[in-house]
Amino acid sequence: METYHDFITMLPTFLLRGGFAIICGGIIGIERERRGKPAGFRTNTLICVGSTLYMLVSDFVIQQLGIAGVDPTRIAAQVVTGIGFLGAGTIIQARGTIMGLTTAAGIWVVAAIGLIVGAGFPWIGLICSFMVLGTMTILHKIEPHLLGKCNFVISKIVFAEDGGRTRGEIANILNEHDLDFSAFNVEQIDNRTSVLNLRYCDKHPSHHRFLAELWRTPGIVEITHLK
Repeated sequence: METYHDFITMLPTFLLRGGFAIICGGIIGIERERRGKPAGFRTNTLICVGSTLYMLVSDFVIQQLGIAGVDPTRIAAQVVTGIGFLGAGTIIQARGTIMGLTTAAGIWVVAAIGLIVGAGFPWIGLICSFMVLGTMTILHKIEPHLLGKCNFVISKIVFAEDGGRTRGEIANILNEHDLDFSAFNVEQIDNRTSVLNLRYCDKHPSHHRFLAELWRTPGIVEITHLK
C-alpha cells in the first residue's frame, strides 16, 4: 500500500491525466451518443479513462515505487489486445449485413488516446480527440459531395400489424442505418396491414443497404418501388 507521501506525490499526475482522459473520451462519446450509436458518451469515456489508468499503473510502478524491470509498452500492448474484443462485440452481423465497423474503429482510437494521455502527453491526446471528432462529423457531411448527389426515390413498404412486432423491427433496422422511423409517413390500410412511404437514396449503396434487411423481415408483405 502506498504511503501518504506517495499518494500526495502521485495525486496531481492522476487527476491531470484522468481529467484529460474524461474530456477526450467525452468529446468523441457525445458525437456517438447524438447519433444513437451503441458505444456512446459513457462507454467512450470509460474506455479512455481505463486506458489511461493502465498506463498510469506502469508509470507509478516504475517512477514512484522504484520497481525495476517493468516494460510499460507491454501494458499498452495488452490494452490494444483487450480493446479488440470490445470492438468485436460492437460489430453486428444482422441478416447478412455487417454493422458497427465505425463504432469499433472509434473504440480502438479512443483507447489509443487514453494510452497517450496516460503516457504523459495529455495535450496531444486532446488534439487527437478533436481530430477524430472532425473526422466523424466533417466527413459525414462532405461524403455526399465526394460521392455525388443523391437520387431520391420512394418505396411503399406494406407490413403486417402484428402487435407492433414488425413495426418495431422496421424501426430497429432503419435506426441501425441512421434513419428515423418516425420521420416517415405511415398509413394503416386495414386492421391487419399498414404502409410505410420510405424516401431514400438509391444511388449510393451505403444509403439503401437496409432494403435487403427489410426483404428478409417476416412481417413485410410487399415492397413497391416508386420513381
